[in-house]
Amino acid sequence: MLLNDSRWFETAYRRAVIDMHIPDWDEQFLSQFDADNYVEMLVKARAQSVVCYGHSHVGLFNYPTKVGQQHRGLKGRNLLGEVIQRCHARDIAVVIYTSLIFDRWAADNHSDWRMITQAGKFQGEGSRHGLVCPNSPYREYVRAFATEICENFDFEGMRFDMTFWPALCYCDYCQQRFADEVGGEIPREIDWFDPRWVAFQRRREAWLAEFAAVATNTVRKLKPQATVEHQSSTYPLNWQFGVATPLVPQNDFLQGDFYGDSLQGSFVRKLLEDLTPRRPFAYETSFSVELRDHTGKKSEALLEAKACAAIADAAAFVFIDGIDPIGTLNPGVYERMGRIFDRLKPYYGELGGRRVADVAIYYSLESKFDFAANGRPVAQPDLSDAHTTSSMQVARRLIEAHLPFRVITRESLADLDEVRLLILSNVNMMDENEVACIRQWVKAGGSLLATGGTSLVDTQGKRRSDFMLADVFGASIAEPNWQSWQHYVAPTTDGAQLFHDFSAKYPPFVDGPGMHVRALPGAQVLATTTLPWPASDDTRFSSIHSDPPWKATDRPEILSNRYGSGRAVYSSSLIENVAGMEDVFISLVRLLVKQFRFRADAPGAVEMTVFSQPDRHRYLLSLVNFQKDLPNIPVDGITIQMQLGREALRRIVRLPDGDAVDYSEQEGTVSFPAGRVETLAMFAVETM
Repeated sequence: MLLNDSRWFETAYRRAVIDMHIPDWDEQFLSQFDADNYVEMLVKARAQSVVCYGHSHVGLFNYPTKVGQQHRGLKGRNLLGEVIQRCHARDIAVVIYTSLIFDRWAADNHSDWRMITQAGKFQGEGSRHGLVCPNSPYREYVRAFATEICENFDFEGMRFDMTFWPALCYCDYCQQRFADEVGGEIPREIDWFDPRWVAFQRRREAWLAEFAAVATNTVRKLKPQATVEHQSSTYPLNWQFGVATPLVPQNDFLQGDFYGDSLQGSFVRKLLEDLTPRRPFAYETSFSVELRDHTGKKSEALLEAKACAAIADAAAFVFIDGIDPIGTLNPGVYERMGRIFDRLKPYYGELGGRRVADVAIYYSLESKFDFAANGRPVAQPDLSDAHTTSSMQVARRLIEAHLPFRVITRESLADLDEVRLLILSNVNMMDENEVACIRQWVKAGGSLLATGGTSLVDTQGKRRSDFMLADVFGASIAEPNWQSWQHYVAPTTDGAQLFHDFSAKYPPFVDGPGMHVRALPGAQVLATTTLPWPASDDTRFSSIHSDPPWKATDRPEILSNRYGSGRAVYSSSLIENVAGMEDVFISLVRLLVKQFRFRADAPGAVEMTVFSQPDRHRYLLSLVNFQKDLPNIPVDGITIQMQLGREALRRIVRLPDGDAVDYSEQEGTVSFPAGRVETLAMFAVETM
């Protein structure tokens, strides 16, 4: 392990976080903390790094501070220094944890720093947390304690947690900044078509990044060999958190904690991979069933499946444990993680390279909301996020079809030439630069699949008279609609082959938003809207349990359009969200991409990822079997197919053992059997 080196994280794939959000109102709290035992637990877990708490949500410091308040239970003891010294002696990298914005001590002792609601009350009053505003003088307190830590400790990295807006703030500092920078008062109603509301959101994003820079720049100035990271699990979270691309440069790499299912994990890892300034990024989750369950344990099978999925995405894996209030640790946690990491250690040396994917999902960090929520008061915000929801459903469809994919954001649009198909799933807001880049890429031969209101509203909240990408879609807006309504998507003669078991008489049912569009000259209509039998009241209906299809219309639902050397398909409805239309969606994907470089024939619970490693003259291909009910039932009979183009195949070996795998080659397609896949199967496809 590289200690006191900014590259430490490049080889630290096995990481630990030990939460220590412990107050000091009881003299027993942290009274039994043993630094030697703490480090022995890390060794037992095979951890290469640890996030060690210098400061926590309760706002107390775990060393003798001259800036704030030390935890009284430590009685002047330098707990942080003890842990650092012992970790370094065991070759374990130390990342020092501090909590931003969530600071109970600071909120209690500096009421003028506190976040304020629109009603003039303390934000979060009565909860366990104290919330302070990053626009207040609190930021100078952050600068002071970051300086103190840098000047008194040797460490590999600093983590600033909770760098986000937990709520809207109407404190005097925020009000004054808004008045100075935008003009007038902060809006009190959520309206994504109101330029002032959108300006408030953009200022929140900018203010947060500016605040983060205070912390980051302090460390970079005083400890240039140390890495800096801020909380990263908020990038795919809704608009209220105020986290967007301006925050990214304040990190050396991204590491975020997530607690969802395998789909969430797959999507967010690819998002963090795209955003992270340096790799590897890290995927983090709790050892316990949930954070509030102090003694609960995720099963060994679940933890291993999550760690294997992280390996397949070339991510470090981080487990979170919580210290007991008295300062002790449960050895069972570290024994279980040690067993898991022992089994997985041979795989980590194989990682690296650049993701190979024919399909990319475009994710907009300015679009994490739902237009249907317009008109809500800020006191009762609707935090639904239509763009993230639909984008994750696209990921689900691609995973189940075993088509490797990546996530692309505005910062990586230059990488479009690496993919064949870009999917714009209900992108609520786009700007001219995004649109121009995508248009040019399609014109040059790229394929585009777009849905919903994509490109109809710009990033300042201005609703355009037409889609900014109308010429690419082959569709023009007639009437926008972001509210859910019941309708059917009926295939035309041209689109019939894409709809499998559905037909014009029996089309798929959609209960969701849908745009009313007109086809532009040259566009091919693949599906149209069919209206249900009207139910004018509860006594007049066509069927008591449903509203069957009734009236066919010529209103386009799905269109295909040639644009330059490329092609686009546009769907006015969010068919990616519709259960039962999975095959239709994938048929549209296959319509746009005739041949995929890598594909697999496997059950839906198996995901395939591929990385190019030109320095090792190979592709690294992984299969992850992550079933809903664990432990996994092993999967047999999977076949992988590859098209390597001009690259000559040398051999295929199964890793980490290096056993050769038989394969066949016909008309440029290489096929090989994956053998039994229990949780993780990894292969090196070696080229000449």
